[in-house]
Amino acid sequence: MLPRFQSVGLVAIALCAGMATSPASAAAIINGYFSQPAPSTYNQGGGTWNEAASIPGWTSNTSDTIETGLNSTYGLGSYLGSTTNLELNDNTWGSISQTLTGLTGGDNYDLNFGYGIRGGAGAQEMEVFIGGVLLATLNAPSETSSSWEAESFSFTATGAPEVLTFTSVPTTGNAAEGNELTAVSLAVPEPMSWALMLAGFAGVGGALRLGRRNPGFAA
Repeated sequence: MLPRFQSVGLVAIALCAGMATSPASAAAIINGYFSQPAPSTYNQGGGTWNEAASIPGWTSNTSDTIETGLNSTYGLGSYLGSTTNLELNDNTWGSISQTLTGLTGGDNYDLNFGYGIRGGAGAQEMEVFIGGVLLATLNAPSETSSSWEAESFSFTATGAPEVLTFTSVPTTGNAAEGNELTAVSLAVPEPMSWALMLAGFAGVGGALRLGRRNPGFAA
């Protein structure tokens, strides 16, 4: 039979490890990979992209259309398995929004997405808003090659619904190329998991010290 301090410690470690590895609850983003409309419909001037007044989940905040296409159209590889993305700069500096439902006021959420830099588009800048409040500003310097960057930002919901907005900022770069976006998702973080795990290890350490001071301590 295990000494009592060891059995308690192992239970604490197992419990905390289980909590740390449990998946976070996800809040839904509609068409976060911009795979709708389907790539088979992409055919603008013989190219592999699509322009539409609106797409599932997203609306344009300008008079410009929304452009989606294959990653390869913009010189980009896949991102988290996605082969499609949005180019925020369609014919000019663009802005799109989605109304998020199912959020709980006062709860924390993580907004995750891939931000793509299009080679040769020049300097680009994009702002991210939640409920009209600026969450982040991303800057892409002028680069000769295309690449993805993983982005993650936390916010506290004031209630439901909240409006998520991506807006390109006019710069010296190309107004009709750049600010690529894909894999937009929301997750609920679990900040207590690591704290509980550390507390469990601290408890084990204390029990071990107690055991060394009291060699006869056993179940």
